[in-house]
Amino acid sequence: MSAGTVYRPVGRVVVRRIGADRLLVPVSGLAAQGNAVFPINETGEFLWTRLAQGLTPAQAADELAAEFAVAPADAQADAEEFAAQLVAAQLLAEADT
Repeated sequence: MSAGTVYRPVGRVVVRRIGADRLLVPVSGLAAQGNAVFPINETGEFLWTRLAQGLTPAQAADELAAEFAVAPADAQADAEEFAAQLVAAQLLAEADT
């Protein structure tokens, strides 16, 4: 995995908001078999949306830094770490190129 990797969702994953809470809910795919939901915050939702649309972590980090006034290096580290967590949870996989 690198900042230039493109990802795709594994199965169908939706974002649900319940009050102030945000959840990634796998509807189909490997993660759905575990009947789990994944709590995320506002920046997690922001990154999820972009990564699931095919932006690389580097591209998503650029947008995150601009939108939330975060230092670019911090945004880059956060985007790469979040992508790795999503892959580990089987919500994202590297896209075929």
